[in-house]
Amino acid sequence: MRRILAAAALVSAVFVLAGCSGTTSVAPTPVKSTDLTSSDGGFDQHAVVGVVLLPEGATPAGGGASLPDRFRTSLTEAGFRPDVRVADADDPAGSQRTAVRDLVRTGAKALLVQADDPSALTGVLQTAHDAGVVVVGLDGAVPASGTGGDGVSSDYSITGTDSDADLVEQSVDAVTSLQRGEKPATD
Repeated sequence: MRRILAAAALVSAVFVLAGCSGTTSVAPTPVKSTDLTSSDGGFDQHAVVGVVLLPEGATPAGGGASLPDRFRTSLTEAGFRPDVRVADADDPAGSQRTAVRDLVRTGAKALLVQADDPSALTGVLQTAHDAGVVVVGLDGAVPASGTGGDGVSSDYSITGTDSDADLVEQSVDAVTSLQRGEKPATD
C-alpha cells in the first residue's frame, strides 16, 4: 500500500512540475544585454524585425519603390523576416501604438519606429524594451520622458539621412549589428 501511495505521489509531483514549465507571457524572451540597462541584440538572424512607419512614408515621392517596400526587400535580403506596418492616416499615433504592441506580442526582436507622436508611444515602447526588444528610432530618437522602468524608450536612433535609400541602408546595418550583439553605428 505504501508503494502505491508513494508512486501516486511521485506521479502527481511529475505532473505538477511539468505544468509549471510553460510560460504565461506573450512577450518574447529578452535578448542579450551586455550592460544590464538596455537590450542590445544577440538574436537569431532569421528573427522578426518590426518596422512602424508614418502614413506619408508609404507613397514614394517621384516614383520608385515605397519606403515599406524598400524595408521589406532590404531586410529580407539581409536574412531577417520583416513585418512592416504603416500608420493609418486618420489616427497615426493610435495605429502605431497598436502596431508596436502587436509586433512585441508576435515576437519581434527589433523595432524600427518612425514615430508620428513620440510621446504617444513611450508606454508601448517601454513595454517593448522591457520585453527585450531593441528599439531604434527612425528620423530621431523616441524620447524617454513619461516611461516607466529604466526610462528608456529607444535604444538607438538613426537621423540625418538624405533619402529613403539611406534610411533603409542605415537601418538594416543597425539591425545586422544588433543581431550579432554589437553596438550599431547610429547617431
